Amino acid sequence: MALLRRPARWLGEVPWLLLRLGRAGGGHAFGTLSVWYWYERLTMRLWHVRPIRPGGMLMVSESRHHGPPVSLEDGTVIHDGDGVIELHMDNDFIGRGLAADKLTPWRVLRTMNADLRALAALVASGEFPDARAVHGVSLFAAGGARIGMELRDLPDTAYWHLVRYFMIGLLALHHPNGWSRVGHMRRTAWPQEVWESRAALLTRVAAGR
Repeated sequence: MALLRRPARWLGEVPWLLLRLGRAGGGHAFGTLSVWYWYERLTMRLWHVRPIRPGGMLMVSESRHHGPPVSLEDGTVIHDGDGVIELHMDNDFIGRGLAADKLTPWRVLRTMNADLRALAALVASGEFPDARAVHGVSLFAAGGARIGMELRDLPDTAYWHLVRYFMIGLLALHHPNGWSRVGHMRRTAWPQEVWESRAALLTRVAAGR
């Protein structure tokens, strides 16, 4: 049985070896990781991802929930086909912050909080009229929980393994030191999702939190 497990372990290493074959850092890529560079730009265009505000680190796109109903803490239930605001990280913002050694946890949380307040003001003014909630998936989703969003674990499935693989590749692309600084995350990081209902988001305007 041990001999059978060795090829399986070796095959599991192949995707990560492909990442290491490329060179990346600071938003530039060569070799294998150039696929991440072009895929990121393609999806940003296709999904119409845009910044919430100048200087922020969160970006948004309009989407639809697909899958089983999601029950949120305030009683909101998100059904299949309901509109959601999808959150995205501005990877260029992250790369610049890391390069300048200014991306402290405090700055990240403060910037995310300001972004969500700005998003709440946009929703209150009439933008995203069909959206019933805000949703995001990230390797750093725990930060969303620190500023009041609902944190949920994602299952250990082939799909989420692929998402994780892509996300770590993006970090290697945008980190100023490339793969050498994010390679360890293949052993420790797993994506999680954050949710916030439309009603809960709008309280950020009233409460100023």
